[in-house]
Amino acid sequence: MTLSHTAMRPPPMPLPSSGEQARPAPVTPALAHARTGMQRHGMIALPAEERWVRSARHFAASLLVRWNVVPEDQDSVLLIVGELAGNAAQHGRADMTVSLAFEGRAVRIEVADSGATAPSPHPRCTGAHDEHGRGVGIVDLLADWTETLEERDHRRDRAGLRVATAPAEQSQADLVLA
Repeated sequence: MTLSHTAMRPPPMPLPSSGEQARPAPVTPALAHARTGMQRHGMIALPAEERWVRSARHFAASLLVRWNVVPEDQDSVLLIVGELAGNAAQHGRADMTVSLAFEGRAVRIEVADSGATAPSPHPRCTGAHDEHGRGVGIVDLLADWTETLEERDHRRDRAGLRVATAPAEQSQADLVLA
């Protein structure tokens, strides 16, 4: 297993067992959302394909609105989700799972891909004008910490950042005006 991280480490999360078999891609995304005390979690399972990255961002956006995260911080979180999901779709395996957790004053983002390694439709370019390969740098700039866990049949990219929230009354008024 390869482990890399910057800044502070997130709480450990269990990894799937090595005997786990690849599943066929779901027809519809699997969604989960839980709110327990001050910890709030949301998860979506999708095929690891570029066309599903937008769904991952929309799912994350709906969670951030529910959690009253201010728009400026929503933008940073959504950019991180988009970059990590895009990397999973482009370089990942059969399935990807995007999860967000709001714990205290921070949002933890995790994008995991699993199954057999999918062949990349885009060969690696290294030219000066290459538009690929900048996503990890963007994530590193925006996040307070990042971490990558990689094994033979799965990879998890994690990032976390502190966010501000709007007062509950303000967010309700914004919803009425919208």
